Amino acid sequence: MYIIIHHPYGGIANGRAQRSNAHGEVSELNVSQAVIALAAGPLRPECIRDMLLIGSPTQILAYDVHDNSDLFFKEAPDGVNVLITGSFGKHSEMLAIVGGNSSVHGLSWEGNEVFWNVISGKVCSMITFDIDKDGENELIVGCDDSFIRVLKNNHFIMELAETGPVTCLSPINEVRFAYGLANGTIGIYEDSLRLWRVKSKQNAISLQWSGESLACAWANGRLDWRDGASGRVLRRVQMRAGAAAMLLADYRSIGTPDLICVSDRGEVLGYPPYHANVGFNATTTKLPSEEDRLAITDLLNKKQALMVELQHYEANAATANLDPSERPASGMPTNTRLQVAVSPNEDEGCLELAISTNNETIVRAALVLAEGLFEGGETLARHPPSNQLRSVLYAPLKPPRDVPVDVHIKALVGYPDSEQFHIFELTKNLPKFAMYVMEPSTLKNIQIESYVNFHITERIQRICIWINQNFLMEEEIELENEDLKELNVSFLCLRDKSHLNMNFGANGQVKFSTANIELAGNLIQSLAIFLNLTDLQSTAHFPETEQKLHEEMANASEVGETRSRLAAETAEKAQLITALLPAAQDAAAFDLKEMLNRYKEVILLNEELLTGCHVRRATQEQAVKSLKNLHIILRHAARLRVGNYGRAVVAACRKAVQDNNTEALIKILRVGDC
Repeated sequence: MYIIIHHPYGGIANGRAQRSNAHGEVSELNVSQAVIALAAGPLRPECIRDMLLIGSPTQILAYDVHDNSDLFFKEAPDGVNVLITGSFGKHSEMLAIVGGNSSVHGLSWEGNEVFWNVISGKVCSMITFDIDKDGENELIVGCDDSFIRVLKNNHFIMELAETGPVTCLSPINEVRFAYGLANGTIGIYEDSLRLWRVKSKQNAISLQWSGESLACAWANGRLDWRDGASGRVLRRVQMRAGAAAMLLADYRSIGTPDLICVSDRGEVLGYPPYHANVGFNATTTKLPSEEDRLAITDLLNKKQALMVELQHYEANAATANLDPSERPASGMPTNTRLQVAVSPNEDEGCLELAISTNNETIVRAALVLAEGLFEGGETLARHPPSNQLRSVLYAPLKPPRDVPVDVHIKALVGYPDSEQFHIFELTKNLPKFAMYVMEPSTLKNIQIESYVNFHITERIQRICIWINQNFLMEEEIELENEDLKELNVSFLCLRDKSHLNMNFGANGQVKFSTANIELAGNLIQSLAIFLNLTDLQSTAHFPETEQKLHEEMANASEVGETRSRLAAETAEKAQLITALLPAAQDAAAFDLKEMLNRYKEVILLNEELLTGCHVRRATQEQAVKSLKNLHIILRHAARLRVGNYGRAVVAACRKAVQDNNTEALIKILRVGDC
């Protein structure tokens, strides 16, 4: 693999980077492995020039291009997906931050590990950004599990649920950052609130804030600049090939960063900063006439829609008392209301959304829009045949994750014989744990072996409020006696029919009994946020998770030994080939038979090397999978604690994994880092 370095304003030292024979301003850096990620930044202290970071599947190289020297070479067992440079948290120096398959870690300019944390998904994008405005940068991580996570001082303080893998992140200003998803969605967050989002059929390759607008490079080669406040397209261009990358850099050395786009055919295109009021080449601040025409057209369309709606209301008022035979096609009782309700359906393992009217009108069709709720997209359409039209329409909902969801409903309402229908819109909010239905009292004594215990000092009344807000309750929990000091509730998960028992004791002891360690962590984190708990310690017992932890550690250890053995065998065969080739060349002068024998041995050794290469690749994939599963378990163990206790668990787990100490990991899972 080659890395192309263009240096039009000065040469670089000879060495690892070789100058191209075809072009004097281009040098080629030969890398023995596939290049997964590239980054550049001023890593070395007291040195303002950038250092080059090269990420291969299992290694990281920091290279000084100008001095032709290596800063460090580091193994990355968890793989390398994303590389960035930046300061983070308490670390004021510039760090090389590496996102792997299930972890993030920071390295100093000498290659020393400064921080490490586990992620329950593959890292797809990262930026450093001061999201809480305390003067210190936080690390914002986009993962393939559709979450944007905020890491502060090695502790996750925020999780933003999205509808697909987060492939792009880009800072905008001191309060906003942009994001892009693998499903073609892009948008902007301000703090933790999403300002807007738009969706395209193409995938966003990169996002950059250029001038006064958000520039986006799409997979089909389209570049567009959008208004940062509304997402409206300001300008659009089309490259001759698909986009491969985009970045901001002062490539012309004029003091202003340009937008540099690279296509998948190797073309490099540059664009100056775009300003909404002047465009690219104009010198006046007057808005283009095209935008004026678009604004007038938009206002006329709104006026026409309002006039039609006014005519419908007037027709309804004039024909309210007419017979059905004399009723116009757009007739509708003025008191018509759309009602929605959500109820569990245990037989189907889902929630049932009921959309109904309050009179003799029918629901002809309905569109249900929600983020991440449906496998095929974000919209579910229900349109029963004409002979099954009623005043109520049902739609199944099955949230795949425990996150709050806003469900938007658009329904066509009218009479069965109507030719025109009125559109009603409503929004229904699903709580975070909507897929858990309260079990009847006869099933509350089911024994669950796995549990987590912790202690809080809080009134039962506030616990009831938390349950009512985060679970879908047919009837809210209310205490029959205000002096009651304890509470026991049981739930059934509609996804897998598993059971959840929550016991809040009079002495402040709390016990969550569930076989799902991820659910236990989600419950603890949700309760801690509601009660504003900064630190919380817990003890846990999850036998199935402990057994899986044993298996993954054994697999990781076995794979590590196999990799070491294969590496030794490969090195031995390579040395033999190196010795046989000169011998074969020498034999060509006096003994052709001996030469053929030597070359046959070389061919056999080469075939063995190729076979070993395939085995090493399969072993590496198995190692990455085992390490990812292990890191997910450690992530769940950390989420059973809050604040300093959670950070201590992460640090202790890191040391135990490095020491290959399975028993220590089991103890950390059970009692934390005590």
